[in-house]
Amino acid sequence: MNKIKNQRVINFSLSFIYLGLVSFFIEHLPLPFIIMLSVLCGWNIYLTLKHKQKPNAWLANGLAVVALIIMLSSIGFKDTVVLFVAMLLLSCVFKLLQAKTKQHYQLIITLTFFSLSAVYLFSQTIFITLIISTLYILNFAVLGLLESSHSLKLSSKQSAKIIFLAFPLAVVLLIFLPKLPAFWQLPGPKMAQTGLSEQVDPFDIAKLSNSDELVFRAKFDNNSASTPYYWRAIVHDEFDGNAWKTSSFLKQAMRLPTQNSSNGNTTQYSIIAEPAMADWLYGLGYANSNNENVVSNSVGLLRKKQYKSKVLQYSVSTEPLSSKKLNNIEQRFYKTLTVSNNQKSYQLAQQLKNRSANADELFNKLLDYFSQNSFSYTLTPTPMHGDDTLDQFMFNNKRGFCGHYASAAAFIFRSAGVPARVVSGYLGGEHNQNNDYITVRQYDAHAWVEVYTNAGWRIFDATAVVAPERLNGSLSQSAALNDEFKNNINFGLVSLSNYAAINWLRLELENLDYQWSSWVLGFDKNKQQDLLASLFGNTYVWLVPLGVIIVLILSFSAYFIYINRPKATTKQPPLVKEYYQILSWANKHTINYPVNATPIQTLQHISQQAPYAEQQITAFCHLFEQVRYARQPFTKERKNQAKDLIKLIKSIKQRNL
Repeated sequence: MNKIKNQRVINFSLSFIYLGLVSFFIEHLPLPFIIMLSVLCGWNIYLTLKHKQKPNAWLANGLAVVALIIMLSSIGFKDTVVLFVAMLLLSCVFKLLQAKTKQHYQLIITLTFFSLSAVYLFSQTIFITLIISTLYILNFAVLGLLESSHSLKLSSKQSAKIIFLAFPLAVVLLIFLPKLPAFWQLPGPKMAQTGLSEQVDPFDIAKLSNSDELVFRAKFDNNSASTPYYWRAIVHDEFDGNAWKTSSFLKQAMRLPTQNSSNGNTTQYSIIAEPAMADWLYGLGYANSNNENVVSNSVGLLRKKQYKSKVLQYSVSTEPLSSKKLNNIEQRFYKTLTVSNNQKSYQLAQQLKNRSANADELFNKLLDYFSQNSFSYTLTPTPMHGDDTLDQFMFNNKRGFCGHYASAAAFIFRSAGVPARVVSGYLGGEHNQNNDYITVRQYDAHAWVEVYTNAGWRIFDATAVVAPERLNGSLSQSAALNDEFKNNINFGLVSLSNYAAINWLRLELENLDYQWSSWVLGFDKNKQQDLLASLFGNTYVWLVPLGVIIVLILSFSAYFIYINRPKATTKQPPLVKEYYQILSWANKHTINYPVNATPIQTLQHISQQAPYAEQQITAFCHLFEQVRYARQPFTKERKNQAKDLIKLIKSIKQRNL
């Protein structure tokens, strides 16, 4: 069995790394599994602190079976990525609990690099990158401790130095290395615990106001769209009596490509969408995108082709919804309404229809009805049950979130024979003044109605008369809903934004993350080609990455030849070089020593003058006696020991200055 140096420090460091990983995966893995991993890490720390024996094979195998059962029962087999990450974490933590040899720790440290990298399957923000980079440095330091007697501080310093030296090379590779498609990809994990759904149940969208999770950012070109911003994501056309769904017919229609018939009245902007398992994307009005990873369909919606587990940046061209006409078949389709028990709402629709000359007049009368009958907007609506929830909302409660108003209004329009559909997406967003972009979060989720009138498709949103301040900016900026919003939102910087200092910090971090998403995560093949063309021109631009690859190959080849070149035949006697390094160190720190004394006497004198390094110098003195006087072999272990002692001597003085 190989002797392990710094075993206690290695155990503590690896346990710390996995506790950090467990804290990150709290929102992605089931709570029972998280508790189990935390207990195993805590147990390993306890055994290390108390110098206890690690569990034997029988106990460890029995616990592994129990842990495997907990993992499979709580996670299941549906989400293969989450299951893969859970198995990786569990195997590493159990291996750490049993590790006794150097080979065991080498295996754990290698797998830890994969465990740390697995975090990027779920988040790629600059904050997460900084944390994971720090843990990378710590893991490299632990790898160094396996072969040396350095302190953790010194090993971490060396690890950080190596990574920082590699940083410029990483930047060069990012900019110039050709963006090749992946040879294989893992399926995207279920990125968000909250999000839109193909079914609009009024209370489902209300739940989204609890989350401040980032959804996307948008930056307009010179021709900014007029507010309010209705970011379309899903269209719902079928009502089952309680909720609006997307019918099979509409799903088939959304597979048809967009009709490229622009009237010239377009708005240009770009969007950076966060990773999500769902394939829908976001756009204003009738949206179209030429991005190779985005599909534009006949309903004016955008969908992903792939890359569900990474940030996606795409440009959008938007036309007004009113420019798209419906044929007779489509009009009849959007008038279809199944039998419903909401008879009072149906009767209201008939009354409004009888008092209206056309669909546009009905549109205005329904808005007047909402504004004149004491309706109010709330983030915490009263629960309603039964088959007549629309009647309960329209005639009894009159307090609701956007989903209540959209569901009721679409039902009334269809009952009156006017084509209508419910749309869910996001409303508004927080405008960032520094970089002129809009941030949209989950609490900005919204539902509204699109009504087909004589003027074409029009957006009907009762929010305009019930809570008009909600139309501008973000939900977090609504003064009327501020108290309710802060009580409803999960704890975080957004919930503390009433404090000026915290809000300033939040906006600065938001700016930093936007730059990261735009220029690092969003640096795709198109951006690379534009950058290279701006630097070197469009002629033979493909030669630039090819030249970089050739230079890198030659550089690595030259370095490999250099480190493997034949060594000089004349060598200094063992430990002479190290001895003179100690003398140089003593001279540097004004430590006097006799000139004509023997090496052993000189070392002893230096150790007396530098008591803070006495232990290390004495150890080197013993090693010098063994090799130079006792003629013991200068083995690889003794050579490494001498190097470690020299590094420790240098670092000890620095710590005591």
